[in-house]
Amino acid sequence: PRLKLIFVERFRFEAWDNAVSLDDTAADTFAYTRNRTTLGLRWLTAKNVEVLGKVTNEFRVYLAPKDRAFNAHEVFVDNLYVKWTIPGRRPFIFTAGRQDINLGEGFVIADSTPLDGSRSYYFNALRFDAEVAPGHELIVFAHAQETRDKYLPIINEREQALVEQPERALAVYYSGAFGKAKVDAYAVRKTVEETGTWLAGRVDTFGARAQVPISKPLVLTGEGAFQTGTHGGAGRAAFGGIAHLDWSPAWRVPFLKTLVLGGIHLSGDDPATARMEAWDPIFSRWPKWSEGYIQTFNRESRPAYWSNLNSVYGSLVLDLGARANATITAHRLGAERTLPGAFPGGTGLHRGGLVVGRLNFTISKLLSGHVQWDHFEPGDFYAPEADAFNWLRFELMFRY
Repeated sequence: PRLKLIFVERFRFEAWDNAVSLDDTAADTFAYTRNRTTLGLRWLTAKNVEVLGKVTNEFRVYLAPKDRAFNAHEVFVDNLYVKWTIPGRRPFIFTAGRQDINLGEGFVIADSTPLDGSRSYYFNALRFDAEVAPGHELIVFAHAQETRDKYLPIINEREQALVEQPERALAVYYSGAFGKAKVDAYAVRKTVEETGTWLAGRVDTFGARAQVPISKPLVLTGEGAFQTGTHGGAGRAAFGGIAHLDWSPAWRVPFLKTLVLGGIHLSGDDPATARMEAWDPIFSRWPKWSEGYIQTFNRESRPAYWSNLNSVYGSLVLDLGARANATITAHRLGAERTLPGAFPGGTGLHRGGLVVGRLNFTISKLLSGHVQWDHFEPGDFYAPEADAFNWLRFELMFRY
């Protein structure tokens, strides 16, 4: 159809205790509902031109702490773009405006608005997609973001923070198939302005990702990137990488769909040098490994600032029938460097043990949901008196 209505209603109940402080005596236990409504319209103005606009509102009702007053929060423009497909032997696609961009596994590029949680993910971007050869694609985009939404109108503005520093970025992302292997390579330049305690700087990220079938049931995936640039008046040299081996048995194993063994390494800063060695999650400050543990980064650096972290983990993906599946993941979290100060307060490099369980279910074609539970036991990276935390969410999603 030339016109398509978009309506999404997401209801979440979330509850968690002392994930920020790791202190059972602290007053940082939360329980609340998150209610996000999205209304949009997709218009095919011509055979090769698409216009899409969406507005979104998300408000919370707090059960704890009780001093959090209710407010309806903002109605903001979530997406607004024009997509133009230029026909030819090798078609080109040009997309201009506010749009979501998620590339690869989201290790580097997934979310440009980390401080509003999952309320939005958008990039204010000009994007160009080109098929340079059969099975080979090149993506180039330029992006700009302010600390608050300054580009499009807002109803009932609440000065919602999106990022800590104004930022600009230019990215080139290639993906291609070489036989059964899939290879991505990218270069991203991001600059940030100085604001308050945050220094101006430039992060140049160069990386590659490969997914290689070893045999029919085994697939190996690896991604690594290094970063150069500046941090205030100092230089920058950081590294980040992930790898995982996925085994999906060809023969039937009761309930088992996939077994995953993996690792994560994100470098930390060495205080003995002038340069910055800590990995900068430029556009990947989203809960890709844990919903609860992103809160623990609040006092260490910034919310969801995945850095100075390593993990060896295992996951079980369970098939529970046509309408349900589940994933259970266990991490042994570590750090590359200890940190000074009262928090985290430990002298070791063992961050602790993290278990994440998630059940996904489908009720109908339009209605789905999930339940997720995170449990963290602190290690010697934190002070000896650090306490464990639990994080819980229930979600229902209606999508039309």
